[in-house]
Amino acid sequence: MNDDRMQRYSDIIIEHSQFPRHHGSIDKPTHEGLGENPFCGDRIKLQFSVSDAGLITDAAVESVGCAISTASASLLATHLHGLSLQQAETLFEQVRAAITEGPDEQRDEQLGELAALAFAGRYPSRVKCATLSWHVLKHALAQDDAVASTE
Repeated sequence: MNDDRMQRYSDIIIEHSQFPRHHGSIDKPTHEGLGENPFCGDRIKLQFSVSDAGLITDAAVESVGCAISTASASLLATHLHGLSLQQAETLFEQVRAAITEGPDEQRDEQLGELAALAFAGRYPSRVKCATLSWHVLKHALAQDDAVASTE
């Protein structure tokens, strides 16, 4: 990964960690998920609403944790709006691959600013921080009431 891309990814993570988007809760969510990493204390609550047309119309996240966990949750909530449940599932797979497999020019181009999460993959101790909110999404999509974990 070149230095310019690393700096851009770092800036995105910092921006979303300091100024998280869609933080809070929504009225009458159709889907909800909880997640926790008991080893570091990161906690995520994700809520979203799906319209009769099958599109995610609103999303919110409450997160407590490190900068990468907070940024990842903010990026997730920002990018769910307007997706179908299948598209959200596909997005989960793409982001998980970016984090765990590292940068890929074609995938990164499709992911846009979400590709910044590949930055966390460079630090094995941060992979769980970056993926927790995405595992919460997976649980919420399946309407699984269990607390998601990265373990």
